Amino acid sequence: MSTIRVITAPSSDTPSDGTLGILDTVPTAQDIDVQKLGQSLNDLSGKIGEMLGSIKQVGDFRLTEVTLAVEISSEGGVALIGSVKAAAKGAFTLTFSA
Repeated sequence: MSTIRVITAPSSDTPSDGTLGILDTVPTAQDIDVQKLGQSLNDLSGKIGEMLGSIKQVGDFRLTEVTLAVEISSEGGVALIGSVKAAAKGAFTLTFSA
């Protein structure tokens, strides 16, 4: 199994009493399976293709490029980032050109 090292943020799940220990705030390095990560990216790319497939033109403008911020989970999944603030934390971008 081939892996890639990814630094992940601590879980956003907090204990019911609201306390966090010192180890709950430290990012950790995880080895992510390359095949799983690749499959996650392929799945996401396919869904993005479905979503953008009908958007060829907006008014007099033709869509030629889309850039999206993506974050990797500690399990090898990927997710779009919905806010600019989150993108500054350590996301990578995917750029699709027509």
